[in-house]
Amino acid sequence: RHKKSTIHQRELHSDTPNFSLALRAALRQAPKVILVGEMRDKETIEIAMEAAETGHLVLSTLHTIDASKTVERIVGVFPLSEQHIIRNRLSRSFRWIISQRLVPRKDGSGRVAAFELLKSTLRTREYMEKGESEGKSLTDAMRDGNMDGMHCFDQTIEEMIRTGVIEFETGIAYATNPGNLRLELSDMDREAEPETIISKETVVPKPAPAKKEEKHQPTEPELIIER
Repeated sequence: RHKKSTIHQRELHSDTPNFSLALRAALRQAPKVILVGEMRDKETIEIAMEAAETGHLVLSTLHTIDASKTVERIVGVFPLSEQHIIRNRLSRSFRWIISQRLVPRKDGSGRVAAFELLKSTLRTREYMEKGESEGKSLTDAMRDGNMDGMHCFDQTIEEMIRTGVIEFETGIAYATNPGNLRLELSDMDREAEPETIISKETVVPKPAPAKKEEKHQPTEPELIIER
């Protein structure tokens, strides 16, 4: 089978007034892959989920800080009465959520992307559908999901610090949980000035040894004459 494809593009404000209308029009053309530049409103998100549920591969972007916040953002645009249904639909239709942060390089040559990958697994689908709680968060699932190809931001940042790509304090500033990351890196010798502790000791000078009185010893012997 050849890998060639036909791409149809609609430009916002030139070919279509908004994302939702463009997405509805795209569904009428029997596409295999749909790329939505950005899911900005409820209607666009709902149509994108409908497209995914009917077998289309849907790619899109959202402005969020991590994978967990992406789920909250999608669910949060719907009324509270609909959020449970949306969680259920989203957990069944999503495949990957990829987040990135651009972190300044150690050598000052620009920035490097730190990635966070969330994959659809039995555990992540459960947390997404039922909601996150203490010990049952999507971040926990990513941290434990290396075998499934998942990892969280802090794991990526830790690796970049250890390999010298970014500075220690820069990585801490961009971490999701700075305290935990510091503990993970506690065994690492950082390039930092060691603390210098100067203890001032009072030096008491020892008394000089007393000089012994030197007896006068004449250079010539005394001559005593008795009569």
